[in-house]
Amino acid sequence: MVKKVENVKRNTFEVNVEPDYVWKSGEFMKFKDANFPISMLGWSSINMVFEGIRGYYNSEEDQVYILHLNEHLKRFMESMKMMRMHPLIEIEELKSIIIELIKKNKYKEDVYMQPLAYFGDGPPGFLASGDRLGDMCITAKPIDSLLTSNNMLNVNVSSWRRISDDVMPPRIKTIANYQNSRYVAEEARLNNYDQSLILNTQGKVAESTYTCVFMVKDEKLITPNVTSGILDSITRKSIIQLSKDDLGLEVEEREIDRTEFYVADESLICGTGGEIQFIGEIDGYSIGNNPGKISKEIQSLYHNIVRGIDLRYAHWRTETYQ
Repeated sequence: MVKKVENVKRNTFEVNVEPDYVWKSGEFMKFKDANFPISMLGWSSINMVFEGIRGYYNSEEDQVYILHLNEHLKRFMESMKMMRMHPLIEIEELKSIIIELIKKNKYKEDVYMQPLAYFGDGPPGFLASGDRLGDMCITAKPIDSLLTSNNMLNVNVSSWRRISDDVMPPRIKTIANYQNSRYVAEEARLNNYDQSLILNTQGKVAESTYTCVFMVKDEKLITPNVTSGILDSITRKSIIQLSKDDLGLEVEEREIDRTEFYVADESLICGTGGEIQFIGEIDGYSIGNNPGKISKEIQSLYHNIVRGIDLRYAHWRTETYQ
């Protein structure tokens, strides 16, 4: 029997932790002063793009390491480009702002940062953007990590299909795309599952509810390719690199049938918010002996690297306190 995940930690998506400071439209301000006109609600979300960025605290070093800051901000700019939105400021200045935001909030713990870009004025969001300048805001708040847990997820295959590149391109990290995942999450909740696998329009596995997905078969790591309707995940790329270069695993990126997951030796999900967690059951099929040896090795190695315990891959980590 797979034990359902208990929501005992501060989850980014479930708990509203108010920071002291946020950054909005070019300046740092108190959280209580960062107001938006009520007329912005709704339509601005249609074209709003965002990033979720984690910072991991190393208590021995008294350091918050921001993970893949450059990669996240590059994808942030690419999402704006796809929305025909011109950035208010560029990457290097954004990096400085995010680092300063952690300092101003005096965070000495794991944190989650979320830059947003949106059209805050002009015509409603359902109309053409006209290549306008996008406004920005950035928040940061504490979040706990699951990277040392053995959480086992009980998942199903959703009846909802994944959005496709010719409908609402999944490679754009936009708020509107997450309505697809919300339908999936609601169905999973109503049927007492933790998460779901989502099939694309060709009936192949694309993602899990809010994360990318891997399976292990005969000591080979297998994951849907980037043309299967997935977000081009930064965490997914990191796991592929670590698995090849440090664990010596063969990695396949290809189309995957749902039934391949039923007979997998191991399975795991990954993402910035979801980190690395293990799948124990899919549609009532038990997935090997979980957490599996390879999956646990991946999780442990990733944890040590992102927290700066393992000094390799230093270019993945940006120091906050210097």
